Order: sequence, then structure tokens, then C-alpha cells
Amino acid sequence: MLRRTSLRRLGFGVPLVAVAILVTACSSSSSTSAAAATNTTGPTTTPTASATPSSKASGSALALKTATGKAGIWLTNSAGRALYVYSHDKGTTSECYGACAAAWPPLTTTGPVTLSGKYAVPRDLGVTTRTNGTKQVTYGGHPLYYFKGDTASGQTNGEGVDGVWFLIGPVANVMKL
Repeated sequence: MLRRTSLRRLGFGVPLVAVAILVTACSSSSSTSAAAATNTTGPTTTPTASATPSSKASGSALALKTATGKAGIWLTNSAGRALYVYSHDKGTTSECYGACAAAWPPLTTTGPVTLSGKYAVPRDLGVTTRTNGTKQVTYGGHPLYYFKGDTASGQTNGEGVDGVWFLIGPVANVMKL
């Protein structure tokens, strides 16, 4: 079952939400200026060709960040590819294999991962072991995935697919439009 966290449950209340919406609406920049933080005990992603179209050299750290758009604020990789959660996952255990993983490639790792951006919580980064032994990055206890249908930076075509795939927000909240 997915853990749903809202700003209100975190104690921010309605006034902060209103301010955040105003700031987002009035901002002409989508940059995330929060200081970068590193989870030194977490993994570094080594993107596979199926998971990331613009793979960097193997072994280089992958920086996760936040993006802002009409869907709100969500997590992406350093190239701006949106990250998703699957509501059929059980805790940190992935239930997406075979054809599912071909359409929704897992974000896998071999070392430390960095995370920066508005409202990002670096301590929420983690890993889970897939059945093939690879390590999949988790955030807020949710395994993370790309969507094969997102072909360019900033796309969120996987949001809400089949009522079970959702963007992951920076406070580990599941985005539902």
C-alpha cells in the first residue's frame, strides 16, 4: 500500500499550501534553488539504456532533483525524466517485472545518490533488492520507475496510467491529478 503524505499531515497546513501555490504561479522560472544534499549511505544509480535515454558513463553518480509544472512538484533524474511509483508494490518490494518493467523501467543503482530541490528530503532515499539482485532506488519507501512513454525531459505521460502509476512528490507524496 502506498504511503500518502500531504503537506497538512506534515503540519504545514493550508496557509503554506496557499503561499506555495502563489510562489509557483508567480514564478517565471522552474529552477529548484534548494541546496543539494547527498545521501552517502544510499546508492549511485547507473542508468541502463532502457531506463534512461541519455546514459552517462557507467558508475557516475545520478543526481535526483525536483521539477515543477502543471502537475505540481515531482522528482526527476538529472536529465529531467519523471519518476513514478506503482500502487501495486508492497512496501519497498517491487511487483513490476517482465513486460511491466519493459514499459516502466526501474531506477537501479550501484552506489550513492544525490537529491536536491524544493521540499526534497534526502534521508528518504533508499534501495530495495529486486529478484534479479539489482538494487532499485526507493524514495519514502516507494520503489522508483521511469515511463517508457516519456521520451523527453519534462514529460509526465505516465501520470495516472491505468489508475496505478503516479508521479512521486518531494515529500514522498503520491501525485494524483
